[in-house]
Amino acid sequence: MKCNPSTLNTTVGRFPITEANTTVFEIARLTNRGVCDIGRGNLMADVTIIPNVGQDLIIPAEVCEPDNSSCLIPDTNRTRTCIDGGPRLYYTVNGDTYDVIARRLNISTAALLDDSASAKRIGSDIIATTGTQLLGVGQFVKVPSCSPSRCVIEPFDFNEGVYLDLARKYGTTVGQIMMLSPTYNYSTGYTAGVSGPSIDMAYNCTELSSNITVLS
Repeated sequence: MKCNPSTLNTTVGRFPITEANTTVFEIARLTNRGVCDIGRGNLMADVTIIPNVGQDLIIPAEVCEPDNSSCLIPDTNRTRTCIDGGPRLYYTVNGDTYDVIARRLNISTAALLDDSASAKRIGSDIIATTGTQLLGVGQFVKVPSCSPSRCVIEPFDFNEGVYLDLARKYGTTVGQIMMLSPTYNYSTGYTAGVSGPSIDMAYNCTELSSNITVLS
């Protein structure tokens, strides 16, 4: 059946998080919105990050064709074993596993496990031994770095999109942007026409030689 725009709920609303482990995907289903529409409406780092109780998300206007895919990091066959330019420490967020982190960094899960599971992660929690085991929130995971390589790092006004949009545009990864602003996951005060938050951005991350050493 063809969508009738006049029947859509075009009101911009709010969705308070009152129950633990409520995902953005569940919120999208309950509000009949696209998960990526919600993600971009809140300037999210990644829609797979599970919001915390007490957070309050903007629910954008309903559209005929909800977007549930363009903001999702592709789960491809990742073969890279290190990241270009750094940083070195990833700060874990709600819902993280080694597989999720590796996907955000576009490196193999095995490379991250090999580097982190040998007590190279800073923190006192039990270290996960598989790619799918949940990690504690607020722990640091050491990430293997390609040497020689570099990124240009500068302050950035984040006014549109999600981190995947920025990563594709500026030659970096979602994980590296998260590592530079480790406590940010969405904008608490952003609305259309109002300036978004300032974050640190990695640009043009690249290797400087064809002979690369992995720094663990």
